[in-house]
Amino acid sequence: MSANPKKSVNAGADHDHAQDASCTRNTPIRNTRTIVSRARADRYATAWMVAAVALLAIGLFAAGKLPKPLWTMVHVIALGVLTNGILQWSWFFARTLLHLPAGDRHAGVNNVIRALAFNVVLVALFAAIWLGSAPAAIVCDAAVIAILAWHGADLLLVARKTSQARFAVVIRFYTAATGFLIVACVLAGFVVEAMLGTHPAAWLVRSRDALTVAHALAAAAGWVGLSIAGTLVSLGPTMLRARIGPDAPAAAQRALPVLAATLLVVVVSDAAGNGIGIGAGLLGFAGTAGYGIAVPLLRCARQRPPRSLATWSMAAGIIWSAIVLVAIAFRALFATDISALRAANLPMLPLLGGGGLAQIFIAALTYLMPVVIGGGPAIMREGMQALETAWPVHFAIRNTALLLLGLTNFASGAGLLQRVWWALVLATYVVDIALFAVAGIRQSRSKRAAAVAAGTATAGTTGTTAQQPSHDRSAVA
Repeated sequence: MSANPKKSVNAGADHDHAQDASCTRNTPIRNTRTIVSRARADRYATAWMVAAVALLAIGLFAAGKLPKPLWTMVHVIALGVLTNGILQWSWFFARTLLHLPAGDRHAGVNNVIRALAFNVVLVALFAAIWLGSAPAAIVCDAAVIAILAWHGADLLLVARKTSQARFAVVIRFYTAATGFLIVACVLAGFVVEAMLGTHPAAWLVRSRDALTVAHALAAAAGWVGLSIAGTLVSLGPTMLRARIGPDAPAAAQRALPVLAATLLVVVVSDAAGNGIGIGAGLLGFAGTAGYGIAVPLLRCARQRPPRSLATWSMAAGIIWSAIVLVAIAFRALFATDISALRAANLPMLPLLGGGGLAQIFIAALTYLMPVVIGGGPAIMREGMQALETAWPVHFAIRNTALLLLGLTNFASGAGLLQRVWWALVLATYVVDIALFAVAGIRQSRSKRAAAVAAGTATAGTTGTTAQQPSHDRSAVA
């Protein structure tokens, strides 16, 4: 017996799905049909995850060997891992929540072309920055803007066609997030000219810190933050296996324009060097996200508390992101100038990336990967069990090390200790990547074996039916 594959992602979010107690206890995914005919462009994010771990290790323990170490370590995660992931998974959710047809061009061939183009441009961008070529980097930046504009336009088109869908608000979050990444890329062009240009304008050099902070917050809070917030509207309750509240999509819809407005205040205040505007905007953003996204999710968590690696990682990532966001907001309120704010926030970036955004990303992959591979309840359980091997141990190590990192940020002479804590954090992510590989291989093999067995059984049934004709068409089927 099988079910519509589109329902497997938002099973917990659909009022029409009955709560099967035995399935909730024993099966991580209620529906079982394999999601097929998907171009595996999401594998780019996996490749960048491996590259990120390698480059971060070099940056932490042999910084002199890595060109532009700070820029490289930030952007291999922000662009390589997170942006690749968001570009692909936003279309996965668009297909699922909007019930797009299997042959939809926007989610299919257009998405594959964009993924390939983005990754070619991304490799060229890293090369340009490492070689110190401002013109080449700006050309790559313009190409990324064009790819993002295409991505956003396609999202708008499918959202308009399905505007009455219950979860169309999720796609609106993705569209708004894309707009903020385009803004971040435009600002990045100015920063690159100030950083690498042979004769940058004097005003550009003076404004470099302000433009850098504006670029970073537009990308982190706008692109990644809005994408995560929109996804949590439906995926959060599904991961918890709880029924979404009837007013949750409407609450998210009310929150979206306020979130966008507060982020615009943040970006404009950043560019103008106004710390009070930055802090007030970030606090408004955090409060709105809490009311519109986190409160409905907390109601679901009261029904079904976190019990798995995916749900605990989601919770930890949200908490770390909120802590860092509020800390940056208060620092902005009392910063003497934008350069001091940038310097004060640099130690917070690793906590936001490694503690907040990366854990949410790992949580989503842990839950969704068995769904995408498919194969039926037993086979998906096998994949999930492999992913969750000894998960309490590496989850506890990661978050304890992150907590110690946060505490040692305020201590002088703690450089060696911080490297130790970072080594532990990196090791836990290496374990996650290894488990993704093991689980994917194991589940795929089991799925193929089951398909072969089913094919053999079908052939035997067909042969028997040919010898003994039956009027029961369902038996032949």
